[in-house]
Amino acid sequence: MDHHLLHLSSADRRTSNRKWQDLPKDCWVNILDKVGTECLLLSVPFVCRTWYRASLTPCFWKRLVFPTETQKGTVIHPWSFPVSTSDDDDDSSCFDYFTRKYAREFGIEWSRFCVSKLIKFAVNRSRGETQFLKVPGICSHMNVMRDVLEHIGRNCRGFEGLHMSHALVDVDLANDIVKYVPKIKYLCLRKAKIDKSELIVLIKGCKELEVLDVRGCVGFTERDRELANLGAHIGEFMMEGSSLFTPQEWEIAGVIQVDED
Repeated sequence: MDHHLLHLSSADRRTSNRKWQDLPKDCWVNILDKVGTECLLLSVPFVCRTWYRASLTPCFWKRLVFPTETQKGTVIHPWSFPVSTSDDDDDSSCFDYFTRKYAREFGIEWSRFCVSKLIKFAVNRSRGETQFLKVPGICSHMNVMRDVLEHIGRNCRGFEGLHMSHALVDVDLANDIVKYVPKIKYLCLRKAKIDKSELIVLIKGCKELEVLDVRGCVGFTERDRELANLGAHIGEFMMEGSSLFTPQEWEIAGVIQVDED
């Protein structure tokens, strides 16, 4: 027997043998509130039955972030939803790794795997309380957002924020955001490809916006006066670094212009 244990009181011994499920409720609530969406889906339910049941608590699914954030810096927006202040790199590869791992863990054939069903499954765990969703821009290319936004709009009346950087925001996606979640207050489309006409649709259609982040986008200029005037009512309207073309497209245009001269 360990000599250390010989000197423990009976109370201390009981404490040393405590299991995860024996933690006080306020302890595991605090833990689960910080682990992130992916961990809630892939890890927490398999700790023990108590933690599985705890993972079904709706409050843990109010803020859905795919993939889980690991960046160094965060900034707190009005609804206390941390958003990366780094260069906001594309999370597509991390998201792809997570979805493939999820499919493998649950025995789902990759050819039958549906990203929108996974996101809606997480939304359903909130029992209508989801308020914020962050997904990588690849979701806009995969044509899953209409299904997801329609589901959120129908089931989550308190939904307030959407974060989707590096997205392709075409006229269909812009109209879907306005149609299904018109009352959102926070919208981040940083580094997205979005034309001015689609941005106007969002500004006019989402009348309760308090934060609109379209920095570093391609499709309009950061100094567009019409856009600035249309979005004057938005508390934080950020367009810095946005331009009509990508740097590569500017180079091509310059070469063409030189050739023409």
